[in-house]
Amino acid sequence: MVIAAVEAFPLRLALDGTPDRGGPDYQAPHQRPTIYSPSRETVFVRIETTDGLVGWGEALVPVGPRVVAAIVEDLLTPALLGADAADVRPLRFRLGELMRERGHLGGHQADALAAVDIALWDLLGRATGLSVAALLGGAFQRRIPSYLTSVGTATTADEFRRHWDDGVRRFKLHLGPDVDEALVVFDRAAAVLPDARFAVDVHCRLDGASGLRLARELAARGAWFLESALPAEHARGYAALAAAADLPIAAGEAHRHRYEVADWLAVDALDIYQPDIGRTGITEGNAIATLANTAYRPIMPHHSAALGLALAAGLHVAAAADNAPFFEYSPGTVDLANALLAEPIVAEAGAYLLPDGPGLGVVVDEDKVRAAVVDR
Repeated sequence: MVIAAVEAFPLRLALDGTPDRGGPDYQAPHQRPTIYSPSRETVFVRIETTDGLVGWGEALVPVGPRVVAAIVEDLLTPALLGADAADVRPLRFRLGELMRERGHLGGHQADALAAVDIALWDLLGRATGLSVAALLGGAFQRRIPSYLTSVGTATTADEFRRHWDDGVRRFKLHLGPDVDEALVVFDRAAAVLPDARFAVDVHCRLDGASGLRLARELAARGAWFLESALPAEHARGYAALAAAADLPIAAGEAHRHRYEVADWLAVDALDIYQPDIGRTGITEGNAIATLANTAYRPIMPHHSAALGLALAAGLHVAAAADNAPFFEYSPGTVDLANALLAEPIVAEAGAYLLPDGPGLGVVVDEDKVRAAVVDR
């Protein structure tokens, strides 16, 4: 399984699934400091062997896809060409070492590593006829429960009722940093669907005091969990919050590898870990799941803006974990993800079906991928 070619595809799609030929127009909306694209951007990676086998991977790259594609092409590809694609874990380690001494196990370098890693696992699965979940040791579940994300202040009572009628029972509210306003929105949603479970995500915008106040108020209301209350790197702050709060504290979408998570586990920072496999890759995502589960913590994988390859990779990691009770679900993201696949990922009300077939179990529509490559 000698690697003969590596291609990186920086992609930009309009929200209807068609290629977006405009340039980047990044903004920080919704009172958030983080920049977003009005389109959907990502990076796909294609790895081919000398005997014609192909594997596909993807990184979560909501902005700056050309940066990650350049890292794949300029830094990682020379180390991949001629290597044995079956050596997935040794290759992932070797690629990580290329920039590790310089402090680049995170950021765009980690994005590039994740995309290549997912492609290598997909390639190995296609060569052996086994799914990624099987390669990881087997699937504990093939129907992976989900919760509906990206609901909040703009979601109407009728929309909540329609989701409930469709079979959705768990929701995640994305709320602002004002605690009183957040509680008003929570109370309004809970009044519409008193039997639903509601989690809250505030996108790392609170300090310790306001985070604890929100956690206590939500606990009194029977909330499911509080996500990303504090700055993303503040492990000790999360540990203090988790110790004082009366509901589960969740975070982890910014984590890139097992070494970060080991440090967080050492201080009991979180009750729920939320790795995004489009940011970790399968090798590190599986390692994170093992570490968290060993510490009696569940993983509930994050999935926001990445498309079908990262989603499929996340589902395989979740299926192979012994404690992964729920997976994030955004209908618009899944619809857009399926626009680049020859066969859709199936998401029922309240659950995903694990893709069936070798590797990631999905088939890429290569013509559509090449048509969506970013021009500038």
